[in-house]
This record gives sequence, C-alpha cells and structure tokens, in this order.
Amino acid sequence: MAEDIVSYLKREAAVFEKEMERAIPRNKKPWEVYGIVWEHLDLGGKRLRPVLCKLSCEAVGGDGRKAVPAGAAIEMFHNFTLIHDDIEDASEMRRGKPCIYKRFGIPLAINAGDGLFMAVTQETLNMELPPEKIIEVQRVLFNAFTKVLEGQAMELNWYRLNRFDITEKEYFEMVSGKTGALISASCEVGAIVGGANAAQRKALAEFGMSVGVAFQIQDDILNLVGSEEKYGKEIGGDISEGKRSLITIHALERAVPAERKELLEILMARTKDKALVDRAISICKRTGAIDYATQKAEELVRDAKEKLRALPSNEATRRLDELADFFIRREV
Repeated sequence: MAEDIVSYLKREAAVFEKEMERAIPRNKKPWEVYGIVWEHLDLGGKRLRPVLCKLSCEAVGGDGRKAVPAGAAIEMFHNFTLIHDDIEDASEMRRGKPCIYKRFGIPLAINAGDGLFMAVTQETLNMELPPEKIIEVQRVLFNAFTKVLEGQAMELNWYRLNRFDITEKEYFEMVSGKTGALISASCEVGAIVGGANAAQRKALAEFGMSVGVAFQIQDDILNLVGSEEKYGKEIGGDISEGKRSLITIHALERAVPAERKELLEILMARTKDKALVDRAISICKRTGAIDYATQKAEELVRDAKEKLRALPSNEATRRLDELADFFIRREV
C-alpha cells in the first residue's frame, strides 16, 4: 500500500530537521540567539518547502540527498520570515503557542531572526555542487528572498495607508512575492541541483508559484472557517488583523452597501471581539467570498499540475501531484 502524503511529509521532514541541527547545533552559544531560534523551530511545521525542493530534484532524475542542504536553507529562511512577520503583524499565536516575540520580547526575537538568516547563507555553501551551480542556486534564492520582502512591504504599506480598496490584481502581485516566490524557488533550486533542462526548470518554477499562491489562499480560508485545534492559530485572526485577503477583497466588492460598511468598520477596528469577528466571517460567507477563494485555489492547482507534464513520469512527480492537491485540501 502506498504511503499517504501526511506520513510521507512527516518522514521527509525528519531529514531536514537533522540537517538544520547540523547547521545550527542545539547547544550552540549564545543561547540568546540559537536557543531562541530552536524555541521557534521546535514549534514544528510541515517542512513543505524543503520537501518540494528534494522532490523537484528527484523528479528530474537527480539524487535528492544533494538537495537537502538547499532545502534546509530554504526552511531556515522561511522561519526567519515567520519570526519577523509575527512582530510586524502583531500576531498572538504561531502553531498553537505564543509567538517568539511574545515570549522573549521584540529585540531578542528580531536578533534571533537575523541569526537564522545568517545560517541560511552559510548552509548554501554546504551543497556538494560545482561552484558555478552553487552560485546559480544562490542567485535563485536571493532573488526569491527579495521578492518575499517586497511582497511583505506591499502588504504592510496597505496597513500604513489604511487602504482597503485593494484590487484582486494587487493581491495576487503581493502574494506571489510574499508566499509564491519562495515555494517557486524551492522547486527551481531542486531542479537545478537535479540537473534539469531549461524547460523542466521553468515548469517546476511555475508549478511552485501556482501551488504557493494556492497554499496562501487556503491558509486564508482556514483562518476563517478552519478548526482552531487543527489550524494552530486563532480562527478569525485575519479579521482581527484587518488582513486584506482574497476573501475580504471579494466580500467588500460583492457586499450590499450596509454590509460592506459593517465589514469595513470591523476590519478597520482590528477587534478581537468574537461577536464582531463572527459577524465579519458571516458576511464573507454570505457574499460567496469563501467559495470564490476556494475556486481560485482549485484553478491554480489545476494549472500547476499541467506544468508537471513537462517532467518524466516517476514516483517524485506523482508525489508533487499529490502535494498540489494536499495544499488545498489540508486542514492545518
């Protein structure tokens, strides 16, 4: 019987946990940097990005073990952004526990995030690849890292300007940077390590972008209608943060004037009042915004799976296909 995707992810995650422990030993000093880093890393996570990197390498006929340092570097960068994002978004919870800055204060959290970022650069030098390939991998990663911070800046500026007139086009531009770029790079780097040709590399980069954006849309859906126990974050937290998601953008466009005004007031208030948050969610449901977002995520996954046709038919490609579906069927 074939191993299910959740069991597969758990097994593969252990490979990257081990590599991250090699890159940043748990007893590394000072604790004020690396101990706090491990307090965050131990919160868990599915390690989807490094798994995608390894699978992309294997899908084009490469040795997945050679992609492990690159995958670990990507996962460490992702976690660096989470530590800083939680501060920037004033989030309360991360994977069911208080955010790192809530536990250790903002200055130490920022500093630990910086330490994690420095480990990323070091880890890319540990790849057993010719120097020119290492440089190519770094070029792809640093380009993606830049797009992540650009996407984050776009979103933060919407908050700064108190803008709610965000278009769907602007949303997709933001999310393609903030979330899509790193998942796209995970797949493209795996392709480079695996010796992909230009067409395969492009197909995997595009696959990663599509599933990455779909992943974010599903995250926004779960934030409003998921199970708090499974999701690990407060349900409706995006409403409390006044988040401009595809759901709220669509709801504001489609709501009748009175409900649009009500939803806008709740989002602008950044309230934690459960009754108001529930009311905002009900408006999102009534306008069909959640169904609309679900449909968009499904379209993106269909497009992503089409890209896999450019790859050899093998076990890794089948797993990529499975993961694409998992991204929009997951409950966590």
